[in-house]
Amino acid sequence: MTQIKWVFENMKGSKWKFFIGLIFHTGAIIPLLLFSSLLIAEFVDQVFTNGDMSNAYLLIGLYLLVMFLRGAAHHLSNSLFDSASADVLANFRTFLYKKLQTLPPSFFGQNRTGDIMMRLTGDLEIMRHFVSWVMPFALHCVVLFISGLVVFYSTNAILASILLVVSPVMAYLVLKVRKVSAPLHTHLRETNSHLNARVQETIAANRVIKAFVREDHELLRFDKLNDEYRKAAIDSSCVWASKFGPIFGAFGNGVLITVFVVGGLMLVYQQITIGEFLLFYNLNWLVNTSMRQAGIVINDSQRFFSSTQKVMQLYYARCDIQSKENAYVPDENADAPAGKVEFENVSFKYAKTDVLKDITLSAEPGQTIGIMGPTGSGKSTLAMLMARFADVNSGSIKIDGVDVHDYDLNALRKKIGMSMQDVFLFSNTIDANIAYGNPDMSEESVVDYAKSADADSFIKRMPDGYDTIIGERGVGLSGGQKQRIALARALAYETPVLILDDTTSAVDMETEKYIQSQLAIRKGTHTTFIIAQRISSVKNADKIYIIENGSISESGTHDELLKNKGYYYDIYCLQQGIKSEKEEVR
Repeated sequence: MTQIKWVFENMKGSKWKFFIGLIFHTGAIIPLLLFSSLLIAEFVDQVFTNGDMSNAYLLIGLYLLVMFLRGAAHHLSNSLFDSASADVLANFRTFLYKKLQTLPPSFFGQNRTGDIMMRLTGDLEIMRHFVSWVMPFALHCVVLFISGLVVFYSTNAILASILLVVSPVMAYLVLKVRKVSAPLHTHLRETNSHLNARVQETIAANRVIKAFVREDHELLRFDKLNDEYRKAAIDSSCVWASKFGPIFGAFGNGVLITVFVVGGLMLVYQQITIGEFLLFYNLNWLVNTSMRQAGIVINDSQRFFSSTQKVMQLYYARCDIQSKENAYVPDENADAPAGKVEFENVSFKYAKTDVLKDITLSAEPGQTIGIMGPTGSGKSTLAMLMARFADVNSGSIKIDGVDVHDYDLNALRKKIGMSMQDVFLFSNTIDANIAYGNPDMSEESVVDYAKSADADSFIKRMPDGYDTIIGERGVGLSGGQKQRIALARALAYETPVLILDDTTSAVDMETEKYIQSQLAIRKGTHTTFIIAQRISSVKNADKIYIIENGSISESGTHDELLKNKGYYYDIYCLQQGIKSEKEEVR
């Protein structure tokens, strides 16, 4: 019941639609349903039994009016339920999408994309179905059963007792259905999530699959998951269809037959009228239909509980990285220097593994800082910590003299432009991708930044130039082209701090040389951190830091590091194709 309460607490302005719908669905339809049955009974007794035609046309007119009102109430209630459930769906989807924007990269590393998509689509659709149909129908069944009993007992206690005797058995079966179906629906939901995740991963990795000729292997993996989902779907359906459904049907039909036989005998012995017999039989059929439908309601309810639990997990997911109360927002009109970065004894652990240990470095406004080191040494983590995608375990990072923890998150990230190691481009025009962080930028500025990233020439050769729509994740572009567009996007963000993480690894040496010359022209406009593997990318930096095993092992200018004969010197010799002094000694 926690899930039901939670959904209604978050209906946000749509509760009135739902409750007005309930008023029409239960407060209007059921009384009209009972009244129509009473009218039929009265018509039969007056016209067919007693031959009294005086009220025949009035009864027929009343019956037609009741049927019209029933139809109108049914249409209105369904419209209100559909509208309320659509509002719930939209509200939750918007909230969850906003929530996803606030969650840290670690969340997406721990949760599969297919499962997240399932929560925003299939799970929410099941919640909508529960609000629009399951809950109203469940209440309809309960009210109809109670109302039917009241009418039965007010007319004939003997026939009413037949229905009452079987009620405890029906209630027991309903509880049994819930107990048995709950784990099956949870398993069904999980297998569906796994299937979606497999499809999403296969689509994203389509080039890799083709390159390694693994289509058959992936098809087998998909078939296995698809078969598991099929079996789970059959198992969850069969709980009702093959086990409890026939039992409900048998009891319901047994009650109908009993009422028919007992009522028929009472009719023969003139203990009830023909109209009362028809009233009992008609209402008994309606009540038993509702009781038989109870199993379907329970079945759908278990699907709702399983899906809502998953949605709630995302709804209440917390990001530990948040803006503190009264967080610092820089004055954009201030004349203070912008772009000073300081790391003071920074250490960071990920899953109990030391990634960075006691890092101390600084960059003055307008300087270029080079970061080099072996793969996995923690270079990219520096950028992640600067933008507060994660928080340090000890030490501090300051930008313009203010600890990043004290910044408003949005204000902090507006000071940092990033060209990521893993390039992501949106399925949009090239112009929109470059101006993503600054959408009001003029076309001339977009072209200027593209030229700085050496992207203008190949963009102009594309079918629609800057208006060319590129595929999802930049499909259709080479690795170097994607990197250059990403670099242009970072430059166009126009921030005091610029982080270039392995930005030119996929371009040729000539292109890299051009990009370096363009960055040199822009030198002083922002503090630049260049994280790279190539000596050519960092050799002109004001200062270069070498990170090995999470610690700074060397620092200095290009010439100073060559004299140190350390890691930087070894990489320089390797990339220049010359023997180091260490090799000559050997």
